[in-house]
Amino acid sequence: MEVSKYSAIDPMALILSGRAYLIWVELHNPNEPALARLAEVVKSLNHEEKTFALARAKAMVAYGRAVEQSLEGHVGRPHHG
Repeated sequence: MEVSKYSAIDPMALILSGRAYLIWVELHNPNEPALARLAEVVKSLNHEEKTFALARAKAMVAYGRAVEQSLEGHVGRPHHG
């Protein structure tokens, strides 16, 4: 499955497949936090889409942790560059 062309705009596009992302967009206004409605989207996914979304979510968590750890070591330090 390919990453959605909307991923630069909406991080949910990085997690959900194209079809699932379109369902997600249709279910909520992008300006409202609607994670509570994620269960509705998940119910509509097939096994492959769920596996894909779970792998992408885990990758985003790992990436976020790496960024967080990198930043923690640099917060409060003067910038050299």
